[in-house]
Amino acid sequence: MPEGLARRIIAVSSDALFGQRLRRALEPAAGGPASVEVYPTAPAAAATVAAAALCVVHLDGDLTRPAAELLPGTCPVIAVLPGPNVAAAVAVALMQAGTRVAGVMAAGADLRRLSAVAARVLDPSGGPVLSGLVAAGTPVHAIDIAEHRAKSACLAQILRLVEQVDASARLRASIEQCVDEMLMNALYDAPIDARGAPLFARISAKERTELRSEQLVTVRYACDGRQLVVSVRDAFGTLKRDTVLRHLHKGLHAAEQVDRKVGGAGLGLYLMANSSTMVHFHVVPGVATEALCAFDLQAPRLALEHLGCAVQLDTGGQPVTGPSRRIRVVPRRRRPALWAAVAAAGALATGLVLWRTLGGGGNGGGGGGGANGGGASGEVREGPPPATVELDSQPAGAAVSVDGVFVGSTPLALTTLAPGAAVSIAFELPGYRTATARLAVPASGGRTRHAQPLQPSDDFVRVRFVSQPPGAQVARTGQPPAIDRTYTPAELFLEAGAAQRFTLTMPRHVPLVIEPFTPARGSPPLEKGGALAPGAILRLEAPRGGKASVAGAPHCTELALPAECTLAPGTYEVEYVAPDQSRSQRSVTMAAEDAAIVWQ
Repeated sequence: MPEGLARRIIAVSSDALFGQRLRRALEPAAGGPASVEVYPTAPAAAATVAAAALCVVHLDGDLTRPAAELLPGTCPVIAVLPGPNVAAAVAVALMQAGTRVAGVMAAGADLRRLSAVAARVLDPSGGPVLSGLVAAGTPVHAIDIAEHRAKSACLAQILRLVEQVDASARLRASIEQCVDEMLMNALYDAPIDARGAPLFARISAKERTELRSEQLVTVRYACDGRQLVVSVRDAFGTLKRDTVLRHLHKGLHAAEQVDRKVGGAGLGLYLMANSSTMVHFHVVPGVATEALCAFDLQAPRLALEHLGCAVQLDTGGQPVTGPSRRIRVVPRRRRPALWAAVAAAGALATGLVLWRTLGGGGNGGGGGGGANGGGASGEVREGPPPATVELDSQPAGAAVSVDGVFVGSTPLALTTLAPGAAVSIAFELPGYRTATARLAVPASGGRTRHAQPLQPSDDFVRVRFVSQPPGAQVARTGQPPAIDRTYTPAELFLEAGAAQRFTLTMPRHVPLVIEPFTPARGSPPLEKGGALAPGAILRLEAPRGGKASVAGAPHCTELALPAECTLAPGTYEVEYVAPDQSRSQRSVTMAAEDAAIVWQ
């Protein structure tokens, strides 16, 4: 490819204003305005897309065709979906439909994330991308770790930064769970031996804590008060794209959601996607895997806005990492006076870490911390290791409270409980009876696990909502969407004996109003839904205000003007009621194009 086209980006959006937003977001990654071209339709871009290094497609609600099918060529594709969030099931389905789809994000998301992902796709050997995700001037911290104790110290440091912005306990628990999984995957799932087999396969979790590989894991993180971003980069590049998608699909659709065996990454991948605002993996096979997560610290509840996994076959000149070997971690001798001092300060673990600024961060490779160097290093001698309590439930996802204080959702590991204490634990999950357990916290450095089975409650009935195409929003009829939006396919526990009214909506599709139903106590699981017909938007306006109703469209009744109504092709009678109660009617024929009626 000619040098001038090496960073060329093609963006497609039928929304001219949003297309310009895409251009501005992509210009830093492409190297300037001249390298970003925006087209209103895929056919308009088809003639020039062959020379593009990256394609960004705004699907604008059209989920019936995979994004990669809309554009020819071989460029990686990032699909942009309408709305503030991304339904994980829709994102996974789009990525499974075409290997070129490197990521799926919401149009309402912070477009700095698009810029960061584009920069990494275009230049896999480039520097850290975190500085582009946070407010200008926000410091980016970097740590190189190699073993379990350093991992604990690194996690504790990140959590202390989160505590400074007064994040909720639920959010802190989600961040801890996600970052811990990122670190464990990089330390123990990524390394391979001379045969190409996982280095720590068939090694128990307890024994792993005393072992490490030869290579370092580079952790970078930054927090600007609004969001926290964390990247973890290993030196192997062994993560497979189909592995990520397979585990996520299984977690979303299977009854036994994720693998829990030693050495399996299924649980970690699934938990990361359910604990973050953004999850993106960038893999350079044989060189490195970089996992990048972002957390919106001001959102009332974390919701996924970006999911991606890009595989870069061009190494960008980076050396391929050779096989590794297991090294036993030698326990460190501690001076009594220093032990007492750091224990009093509340330190959590002992480990050797290298603290460095952004400029001195390593490349994640197998050497001693990167070519740039320049950072101070030292041995952090801290207090006794914490007691670890692992909690799980069947099914997973139960809210956990310890002595009446919410601490997170199962599965989770707690390291903040007082060693030797007796605690009362409550597990709550909609549709199931609340369960309680009394548990003794192990001594310092010990570990215990409790898995709580949950019994279904007769007060609720499981209802599965489905749609064709998938990705429709599930909302109670006549009520505004909840903050934590739900998209098909989805299962809800609904109150037995109570009338239930739901509507499935999707941009540029006719809403599906589900017939009211009343689930009986003890009823088997129900399934509700159907096909959503493609439609066009009818805009209704009146300078004086008033209301309008469309005959034959129950979702378009007594709409306060101005309003929009999505209708299938056909002819409709529209009645307008002015503020003075005068009435008038108009007829409109809908086809594939949008239409408008304006009353004066």
